[in-house]
Amino acid sequence: MLLQCAAFGALTAVLIVAMSPITSSVALASPIAYSLVGSISSLGPLVAARWLRAPGSLLLTALVASLLALPFTALGFLIVVALGLPALTAELVLLAGRFYSRPRERFWYLAAAALALVLFAISLVVIDPAVMSAWVVVFTFVGRMLSVLLLASVAVRIEQALSRAGVRRRHRGRDSS
Repeated sequence: MLLQCAAFGALTAVLIVAMSPITSSVALASPIAYSLVGSISSLGPLVAARWLRAPGSLLLTALVASLLALPFTALGFLIVVALGLPALTAELVLLAGRFYSRPRERFWYLAAAALALVLFAISLVVIDPAVMSAWVVVFTFVGRMLSVLLLASVAVRIEQALSRAGVRRRHRGRDSS
């Protein structure tokens, strides 16, 4: 599992670094637009959790991604918090819902919503007070929620595509899942 989380984390870090010029520009221009595109860093950890179905895979993937991207982003060490805290929250929801042993879609999307909520809370801290208004807050919340729920849905589609392509999952005990 560690190697697979590292692979998903490395792919996520490459995506974060590649998107950094775009996301940084969008963040400065509009917090609402950023709420839609800034969530892309959650895709890798979501795919890892969905594919590996192992406790800790979402959090571990996010931490690996943040540590690999750290030297290349404007956030510096804060990227560990920005990726780790939402991932920890989603991981706790998945664990509470026993998603890894008995996958149920409602817990999957509840975990994604919890992840989005923490990302939203983090973004409130960095929104320029000069542009802060009730509407900015509402639309930023809606943007985060929609973008992360969409990414959770994309993670499900990626899981299905990997399965159809014949990529083998890690083994848990005697059978694979």
